[in-house]
Amino acid sequence: MLFAYKKRNCRDLSYLVNVEGKRLLEGLFFRSGHLYKLSGKERKLYGSLGLKTILDLRTDGEIMKKPDDPIEGADSIHLAILNAETLGITHEKGLKGYRQPPNMPELYASIASNPDCYEKMGEALKAMLSLEDGPRLWHCTAGKDRAGILTSLFLLALGYREEDIISDYCLSDGPNRKKGRLYRNLILIFMWKKDLAKAVYKAMLADREYLISAFNAMKEVAGSIEDYIHKMLGISEEQIAAFKAKFMVQA
Repeated sequence: MLFAYKKRNCRDLSYLVNVEGKRLLEGLFFRSGHLYKLSGKERKLYGSLGLKTILDLRTDGEIMKKPDDPIEGADSIHLAILNAETLGITHEKGLKGYRQPPNMPELYASIASNPDCYEKMGEALKAMLSLEDGPRLWHCTAGKDRAGILTSLFLLALGYREEDIISDYCLSDGPNRKKGRLYRNLILIFMWKKDLAKAVYKAMLADREYLISAFNAMKEVAGSIEDYIHKMLGISEEQIAAFKAKFMVQA
C-alpha cells in the first residue's frame, strides 16, 4: 500500500488493480475519516498530499459538531449522503445519547436502495470521477459506512473485482474496532446494558457482510451493479472511459 494513515482511516487507493490489470495513479485518490482536530503532525501529513478537493459526506449536524480542519490548497465540498443522523452511520452521539443502533446489513441495503441516497451518491461519484487535476479525498465520520459504500461504487465503476473491493473495505475494521470496544465497555460499565453494548460494537465494525448486503440491494434495484451505476447514479460509459484514460495506468 502506497499511503495509509490508520489513525484517521485514510489510504491511497492506487494499490488496487482492476480486471484490466490497471491501477489508479498514485497519490490522487484517498478515502478517509473526518479531519476534525488534526494534530500538528497530522496537518503536515495531510498537507503533504497536495489535496485540491475534499468531499465531506457527513450531515450538517456532524459538521457543526466536528468541522474539518482546513487543509491549505484544498476546496471543501459538502454533499450529505444521508439527511437523517443515524447511529452507526454518523457516530456523533455521546454515550448518554446511545440508543439501539440499526441492523447494519439492513441499513447498508436501505442506503443502496433509497432513491434520495443514491441520487446523492450519484452526485458524489460524479465529483470523484471528475477530470479535474489534483488529488482528491472523500470522507464521512469514521471513513467506513458512507465512505465505504461510495468508495465501492467508485471502484466498481472502474472495473475492480467485488472481492478486492470488500477486502479494501475491511481494512477500515482495525481503527473502528478499537473504538467499538471502548464504547462497548463504557456502556457495560455505566449503563449496564449488555444488548446495547453488543449492538453498538457491531455497528462500528467494518464487516464484509454489511457491504455484500449493499451490493445485493444494488442488484435488486437495477438488475446488476453495472446498470445501477449507469441508470440509478447517472454515470455514463463515456465518463468512465475518459476517467480511465486520464487517471489509470497499467499495473
